[in-house]
Amino acid sequence: MERLIAALCAVLTAFPAAASAQGIPVDVVIASTTDVHGRLRGWDYYADTAESARGLARAATIVDSVRAANPGRVILVDAGDLLQGNPLTYVAARLDTAAPHPVIAAMNAMRYDAAAIGNHEFNYGLPVLRRALSQANFPFLAANARRPDGTRAWPAYTIVARGGMKIALVGATTPGSMVWDREHLAGQVVIGDVVPEVRSAVEAARAEGADAVVVLVHGGLTGEASYDTVTTGLGSENPAARIAHEVAGIDAIVYGHSHRELADTMINGVLLTQPRNWATSVSVAHLRFEIRGSEWRPIGKDASIVRAAGHAEAPALVALLQRGHDAARAYASQVVGRTAVPWRADSARVADTPLMDFVTETMRRAAGTDLASAAAFSLDARLPAGPITVAQLAQLYPYDNTLKAVRVTGAQLRAYLEQSARYFRVTGEGAARHAAPDPGIPGFNFEMVQGADYTIDLSRPAGDRITGLRVRGRAVRDDDSLTLALSNYRAGGGGGYAMLRDAPVVHDKQLEIRQLLIDEVTRRGTLRPADYFVRNWSVTPQSLAAEAYDAMRRAGDFEAVRPAPLPTKSKPAP
Repeated sequence: MERLIAALCAVLTAFPAAASAQGIPVDVVIASTTDVHGRLRGWDYYADTAESARGLARAATIVDSVRAANPGRVILVDAGDLLQGNPLTYVAARLDTAAPHPVIAAMNAMRYDAAAIGNHEFNYGLPVLRRALSQANFPFLAANARRPDGTRAWPAYTIVARGGMKIALVGATTPGSMVWDREHLAGQVVIGDVVPEVRSAVEAARAEGADAVVVLVHGGLTGEASYDTVTTGLGSENPAARIAHEVAGIDAIVYGHSHRELADTMINGVLLTQPRNWATSVSVAHLRFEIRGSEWRPIGKDASIVRAAGHAEAPALVALLQRGHDAARAYASQVVGRTAVPWRADSARVADTPLMDFVTETMRRAAGTDLASAAAFSLDARLPAGPITVAQLAQLYPYDNTLKAVRVTGAQLRAYLEQSARYFRVTGEGAARHAAPDPGIPGFNFEMVQGADYTIDLSRPAGDRITGLRVRGRAVRDDDSLTLALSNYRAGGGGGYAMLRDAPVVHDKQLEIRQLLIDEVTRRGTLRPADYFVRNWSVTPQSLAAEAYDAMRRAGDFEAVRPAPLPTKSKPAP
């Protein structure tokens, strides 16, 4: 039977029109990944231990099997966020730049056909991105990215041939990069609204003779943007469903960015699918067509998710990646200092902690500001008593953000803290009140400020929770002028902090915050809580703070409390 199927597939590949005329459909297979973030090998560089559930080397084994079962009919794509995310990508971007970029080398070896550009592709700046992309044997796509003169920064689409058909792959990326990485893009790249640019690209691809169109979009399915679309004038961060509703001529959409997983759903006749981030799964979509008159017509489509867990790493990819893997391990395992006591972040979103004060105070001193602000990205971050390694500091601050300082008014500071306090959702009244993290607000959007004394009172309504706000012992007035050190992401208004978007910048030396922490530990030699910790904020009532903390632990996801994941198979959306 297997030989018969293989023979039939070969016939379909060679003679699709003839086969279709006999009532036999042609099946084009779209294998996809997204949000890989440098997870090439099954290895946790922070813990320096092997992982068995993810990695592009395991995805390669899946793709090889899909190609073997569907000879000549498989298209391999990615929906963006590949070049940033762990020590391996940091070393490739900053330290071992003479070697081929390991992510691109792996994708070349796997024979990717195209990838969308993700917002994190911009984190190291355009020169690093262009150097990496120049090594790719396939195009990176972004229909909605243009130079200031209106020309395209990267191709909008590419057309590949499979099974006798011409399949257009159209790429787009979230406009949020204009907020999150505006210092890298300003004056060089403008990222516009996804939908009109995708519409133009689809029309152009169809005019060029494409028989089918697959869109690769680095943006979520639906939901509010983490930036203010009104004040920024930017389009949606999560446009996949809107593309399906509003753009004609699309057969399927592979989307990413939201770090969720959806096997398939149908919107307006368009198949949508999202594999899990970090190469934890591969989506395998089947698009079936037949000839009607002189045109290929879709007659069926579906997709399924194949988990990476249980699949061996492809030996050829393991060998190819050995240099980058060894360099990442060596970098991450460097000992830069010591501590005599353990530091923990598990309660950092409900209580002031020495570990977060180490981050904020290092930022404040480096920028020379009145105040500093940071978020606890992972409540699992910790510094055990003993040696302090780069890996531990990278887990504490995993993003490649740079340090900025802005001048804010007292009113802006209060609005900033009120926005942070929205992280807590309180239900019920009186003794029946209950507190938990708002499932719609990621934990990394809860900011804590060093240098100001304040209380988050959960007995008060959202937007009016900050009490006792003082700086240097004096109550903060609306017209006060203060300087605030924070990440470039937050300074641009990312995460809903639009009140800072136009705040005057007073410090911007493009210093990476994670490197500042590494340098601080190296300089100190021994890290002591007393050198950083000042208890300046709290959450009240204590009963609600404790309840919110318990809810975080029950959620089981300390990296970010997110809405419940969508089902892997859903009913057709309206």
